[in-house]
Amino acid sequence: MSERSITQFFSALGAPLRMLRQSWGAERADGTVFLRVWQDRCHTHEGKRYVQLTHLEKYGGDSKNFGYKERQSHVQKIREGAKCYLVMCLAKDPVASPRDIKSFNKDSVFVGGELKQCDSDWWIEIADKVPSYELMQIPST
Repeated sequence: MSERSITQFFSALGAPLRMLRQSWGAERADGTVFLRVWQDRCHTHEGKRYVQLTHLEKYGGDSKNFGYKERQSHVQKIREGAKCYLVMCLAKDPVASPRDIKSFNKDSVFVGGELKQCDSDWWIEIADKVPSYELMQIPST
C-alpha cells in the first residue's frame, strides 16, 4: 500500500472520519466501528492483550471534546454488539495533549474482542489481527 494519511486510511475502510483532526474513530454504513488506539495504551491482563478506549481522568470533565464524546458513542455501539476494529497508532510524544500520530499500522487492523471496564475506563481486548486490505471498501465503477 502506498503512503497514505490516517484520514485516507479510514476512508478506504469505508469509515470516513467526521472531523479530520478531532475524530478518534468512525463508523461504517454497516455499523462496524473503527477506532484509533495508541500503542503505549496497551496492557496485558490474565494473558490477554487490551488497549484503552476511554480516559475519563483526562477527558471526562471536558464536555466540549468532540473526540471523547464520539468515542463514548462508539463504545456504546460496541457494548450493543457492533463489530470493532482497531487502528494502532504510535504517538510522536506520548505525554503531549493533544497527541500527534507519528505512524500507524497500515498493513493490519486489530479485531476488537471483549470489552472490560476498569476504574471507569473502557478497555477492549485485541482478539486478532487481519490484513487491512481485507476490510478495504472497493469503490464501484
